[in-house]
Order: sequence, then C-alpha cells, then structure tokens
Amino acid sequence: MAPLVSVLAGLAWLAAVSSAADISAEDIGPAAFMWPPERMWSAAADTTPPCGSVAGVGNRTTFPLKNGRLALVAQNESWDAAISISYLPEPKANSDFLNLIDSLREVDRGHTCVPINDPPSSVKSGTNATIQIKYISEFDKPENETFYACADITYVEVSDFKEHIPCFNATEPPDKNKGNGSSSTPTPTAAPSDGKSGGGLSGGAIAGIVIGCVAGLGLLVAAGVLIYRRRQQRLRTLRQQHSSRGVKWDEPHGRDSNSNGSVRMQNLSS
Repeated sequence: MAPLVSVLAGLAWLAAVSSAADISAEDIGPAAFMWPPERMWSAAADTTPPCGSVAGVGNRTTFPLKNGRLALVAQNESWDAAISISYLPEPKANSDFLNLIDSLREVDRGHTCVPINDPPSSVKSGTNATIQIKYISEFDKPENETFYACADITYVEVSDFKEHIPCFNATEPPDKNKGNGSSSTPTPTAAPSDGKSGGGLSGGAIAGIVIGCVAGLGLLVAAGVLIYRRRQQRLRTLRQQHSSRGVKWDEPHGRDSNSNGSVRMQNLSS
C-alpha cells in the first residue's frame, strides 16, 4: 500500500506545482525559465542579447550552492541551446557570461529539468549571479532566430534553501517536419494577429501531460497492489489446506468406515 500512497502524494504535489507555476503562452517566448523565474518577457526584446528583456535585475531567487537544477518550459521546439552564468551585478553582453552547459542541443515542447554544475569554490553563500539561456527557434517569424532569457539568483547554503524546485521531464516528441537549425528549413507557421506565439502550448496544457503520466502510473501501481494481495490470499488458502487443520478426518484410514462418525478407539487392554 505504501507505493500507492507515495504515488498519490506525488500526484497531488505535481498538481499543486503545475497550478502555481501556470505560465501563459502569451507571457513567454519559444522557451523560458519556469524556475528560477526569469526576467519579464518582451516580444520586442526577446532576440536582444544578453537577456531578451527590457527589464534589468529585479528580485533574485535563492539558489542552492550544491545540486542546483533549472526547470525549463517550451512551447516551441528549440535548437542549439546553451546555458551560461554571469557573476556581474548587471551583465550587459554575452561576453559577460561563462559557459555552463553547451550540450543541451534541443529543447522539446513541454517541461525539461536540467541539472547544472556547482559553482566554483570561490562562490559563497550570498553571491549574486544571472543565469542565461540562449537558443534558436522559429516563433513569430517564418525563419529561425536566436532568443535569450535570463534568471537572477542569489546562492545560499543547501541547509538554508527552503524552496521546492518544480523540476521534471514531460515533453512532446520532436516534430519530424521541423529542422534542427542546420540543413533543413522549418515549416513556416502562421502568426496570430497579436504578433505573438502561433499554436504554442500554455503552461497549464504542458503540465497536463505530467499529471496524466503520474495518474497512469498511480493506476498501474494500484493494479499491482491488488494482484499482489490476491496472490497472497491464494497462498494462505493453499497453506491452510495442507496444514493439520485441513486433514479430512472422515477418510477410511482416519475413521472406522462402519462407525457412525465417531473415532474408533483401539483395545488398550492388550
């Protein structure tokens, strides 16, 4: 029963996270930081380096010094993604950032959890930083462009980190008709009249993928528990049938077949 309880608890937690982290498709570019929260997105600046936003550094999110992770959400497939970090108070150019991950080649539509390396030993609790994602995608124009997004953080000791990172993987399979930013050209999509995303998934719709997956897993676990219990019940029944309590005393070797049902006693006088 314990596995089923764990799965249901996980399902409830994911539902709460998905509701709290619901991101409208109109509030982000092709991809975005779901956690830590990124700077305010602007359609007019999302291709402007280094942070794709008209906003500067705002509220910083606490981030653990060890075992840090990033939660990404994407409504369009993206390619050649790279994640970098800057320890400057307000980075102004791509050259202000140090590479963290350049092997995150594709970001599929949906949610992606990305572990990142711990900072160097010179970085202590209280150090500020800005994390940048840079990637290529087709969004509101019929050609590929380079997009940027930034999230501002403050490192803290793991013991002082109290947040729950909504980090999980639930993505749609890549569209085979799309290119990868190299030899083939992606199929153009019509942009809506407001000049924003065309046909992208909202954060709630993407999170629904996760909820469905976990719910399905819960049903499988419940079925497994039911099968296990029935098997154990059959085994107990078989053991009882083969125990001394299961012997049939009305067999000829156990009773006198001509008696009226009582056990025949042997002549004890001999």
